[in-house]
Amino acid sequence: MRKRILSMLCALLLLTGCTPGGDAESGAYEVYFAAALPDGGADDSVQGPAVQWETRRLPQDADVLSALVECLLSGPLSDGLRSPFPDGVYQVSAPTLTDGVCEVDLSERYGGLSGVDLTIADYCIALTLCQVEGVETVSILVEGEPISYRDHQLLRESDAVLSSAEDEPVYLSADLCFLREEGGLAVEHRELLVPSGSAPESVLLQALLAGPETEGLSAPLSGEVRVIDLWVNDSGICYVNFDAAFLSNQPTSASHARLTLYAIVNTLCQLPNVDAVAFLVEGESISDYGGVAADVPLEPNPDLVVS
Repeated sequence: MRKRILSMLCALLLLTGCTPGGDAESGAYEVYFAAALPDGGADDSVQGPAVQWETRRLPQDADVLSALVECLLSGPLSDGLRSPFPDGVYQVSAPTLTDGVCEVDLSERYGGLSGVDLTIADYCIALTLCQVEGVETVSILVEGEPISYRDHQLLRESDAVLSSAEDEPVYLSADLCFLREEGGLAVEHRELLVPSGSAPESVLLQALLAGPETEGLSAPLSGEVRVIDLWVNDSGICYVNFDAAFLSNQPTSASHARLTLYAIVNTLCQLPNVDAVAFLVEGESISDYGGVAADVPLEPNPDLVVS
């Protein structure tokens, strides 16, 4: 299974190249823009990086976050780069930084972006701002509201993975673990389309929560539970951040709760970059779920799967 998924991941390309990082003392930062299209070319003819950077120096007394956003919205100075933002986009208010989350509020024209255009614009902002000391994630709002059709709202530098061949669909071959009526977990094999700009772990979890195609199986969570965010760190831990409904709808029996948790864990840990899953609610760790300890990342338990 992991070999099948690894071959799919090899079809994804990290388009930003190495990330240089800013120099606060000199006021020099790398500002990211979309790579310019070849003359007469179309989006699907582009080969190579989708985003690239140029160095900008900020005044010593500048509000760094606000100044960097202004650099982004004013467009590139270098040949070979282009602005990914629609004309007329401006900052509604200055960016804020709270507990590692930088919140950027842009005008309504930004909300007209979608698909790969939105992904590139989002990560030009995220890659630029994540250089600033203290910024771990970036949240981009439009007139104070998140864009509802994003896969996840908190953007990280490490998430900047896009498909390099949009004309060739990328599929993920995976086994989803659902709950059996008779107890235990059952595997349902799927071939899942990975949209350009989507993380494989997000695609896996969305398919799992959408429910099974086989009679007698059920999804691990009710439709009321919402995933706020999901990411994988360098240690192979996949953090899944649910809203409060995750706890308010928790099972009343520990056996059911265990199956619920491990349906998610076993499914996500198929990915070669995921070794364990940590469960969060509204950004906070939880001690237990339905009587099952969940205060540490959980590793897969294949013994719960019924052949």
